[in-house]
Amino acid sequence: MSMWARVFGRRSIENPTVPISSQEINRIFGVEQATAGVNVNEQTAMRNVAVFACIRILAETPASLPLLVYHRLANGGKERAYNHPTYPVLHDMANPEMTAMTLRETIQGHAVSWGNGYAYIVREHGWVKELWPLLPSRTKPERIKGELVYRVILPTGEPRTLDPNDVLHIPGFGFDGLKGYSPIQLAKEAIGLGLAAEEFGSRFFGQGTNLGGVVEHPNKLSQQAHENLKSSLAQKYQGLGKSHLLLLLEEGMKYQKIGVDPDSAQFLETRKYQVADIARLFRIPPHMIADLEHATFSNIEHQSIDFVVHTLRPWLVRWEQAINYKLFTPSERKHYFAEHMVDGLLRGDAKSRAEALSTLRQNGIISADEWRAIENMNPQEGGVGKVYLVNAAMVSVPSAAGEVVQPLEQKQVRSVETRGEDSGVYARLRLARAFNIAFIDVGQRIVRREKSDIIKVGLKVLDERNLDRFDRWLEDFYRDATGWIAKTITPLAHSYTESVHALVAEEIDALPGMTRALVEFVDQYVDAFTARYTSSSLGQLQHVIKRAIEDNADIAEAIQIRLTEWEERRPSKIAMNETMQLGNAVALTVLKEAGASRVRWVNTGSKTCPYCQPMDGRVVAIGNQFVHDGDALLSLEGEMKIYRDTTHPPLHQGCRCMIARG
Repeated sequence: MSMWARVFGRRSIENPTVPISSQEINRIFGVEQATAGVNVNEQTAMRNVAVFACIRILAETPASLPLLVYHRLANGGKERAYNHPTYPVLHDMANPEMTAMTLRETIQGHAVSWGNGYAYIVREHGWVKELWPLLPSRTKPERIKGELVYRVILPTGEPRTLDPNDVLHIPGFGFDGLKGYSPIQLAKEAIGLGLAAEEFGSRFFGQGTNLGGVVEHPNKLSQQAHENLKSSLAQKYQGLGKSHLLLLLEEGMKYQKIGVDPDSAQFLETRKYQVADIARLFRIPPHMIADLEHATFSNIEHQSIDFVVHTLRPWLVRWEQAINYKLFTPSERKHYFAEHMVDGLLRGDAKSRAEALSTLRQNGIISADEWRAIENMNPQEGGVGKVYLVNAAMVSVPSAAGEVVQPLEQKQVRSVETRGEDSGVYARLRLARAFNIAFIDVGQRIVRREKSDIIKVGLKVLDERNLDRFDRWLEDFYRDATGWIAKTITPLAHSYTESVHALVAEEIDALPGMTRALVEFVDQYVDAFTARYTSSSLGQLQHVIKRAIEDNADIAEAIQIRLTEWEERRPSKIAMNETMQLGNAVALTVLKEAGASRVRWVNTGSKTCPYCQPMDGRVVAIGNQFVHDGDALLSLEGEMKIYRDTTHPPLHQGCRCMIARG
């Protein structure tokens, strides 16, 4: 069980034994009365069937829509970011006890009824790990000295002040831009009238007298005669099987039928009006809460589309913008975003959908496989469904002017031919650039935690003027840091490895899919990275301390300067080096598994690099070194000493070279 689950208790966020404020007690027990004489709050309002139906629709429908995390592509498109840590939280399990739909349904229900929905954000190493709902009746945003905070009462009765970055807030309509208004409270009178009408009707049938007719006798009957008449009428005419029989009366008796009196008729009209009024409050088409009086087969479809566009869309935008702001870092927002899939709600009938898709297909906007994907069908075999078609009668403006325009298929074939044998290598280079931002983000999180821990804890040891103790603290810190650094980079390393493997497998026609050897290789790479990183950090700080002592400078200040330099520069260096280091190491591993005998050095970076240029095209037996420890590469610009056996690029900082099958 997570820490937050222990604090909140399993499933039940509400604990009836927890002391709460008198104001909340008043609201729960309905001290706020409508003019109609009934108590109205967010709980009692749902006793009204129309209110409950509207809230249920507005909670279930958005929560049931797929909420996906996408990665922005360089061409302006997007692709699902399955490997982003936030993806499963929004799409599958929000926390160990709630599915994503359950959590979103709960928060949306709060937002629709209370006007605000809240969730606590649990992070691990900077990534969003869990989301837990907060009761809106016990959560309040406030400004303290101009700073926004959220005051929360936990189920234990303990008050807690939360940072706004730790709270996902979905507000409804409001005027201050901070909190949404409760539609239940704003429409208290309308809902109260509906509740009062229901109570009146229940009492009318439960306690009142409702006669279907009367039998009038011209004379006064004795008690015995009255009992005999009542028994006779009951035996002959009472019951469903004796309905509609001819009634025979004697001694001048008359029968008078009683219909619905005007007061009762007005009562029924009131109930019908309140259903429409409540649907109007929540902007729900009446037919969706089973009020079909004015619905027709021709307008229900358009009413449903209108519901998606004008009722659901504002809520979906609120969710998406809140998620993008609270669950992604500033650097992530440039490349990742969350979005609902609403296509299924706008599909229309089969005929209209087929006509619309046919138009898109004929104009080359979608392919056959894209059409099949919209209809939840698998792609066609052999890739034939990827072709885009256009009407043969349609030509481009240059063609009409007499210019020759090659068909799209010919252009594609020609571009493939001109890419040459290293097309896969350049695809891997583009992949490395795409993953660069993710590695920068990981580097930032590692450096920020490293800086924070050293400043907050380590420098306090240094303040005691005990350098030996501080040096031991640094060694212990970096020995323990290997654990959380590995957890921080491992998900990204696995994702990048899987993507590189897919491209290399395509280059050499190998089977796709991660192998056990590659999984073990990633673990070894992570261990090697953490060892290199912590060793470099420790060595640099020890050198900084030594120089500060020699220069009689302030040691703490010198350390903080170096930490700030790391924060500014180190993440980008990590990203550039590790995308190339890991990418080429994975490629080499895949080539070995596929049985390749030789590998070739490909210079994809600057063709003017004096050291990479002579390496371009060099071929060695797989497993051998391109250059050895102690070698020196000579150029007109000088000599570059090699300090390690090099079986694959990069050769130096900023090197963009790759390897390919020889």
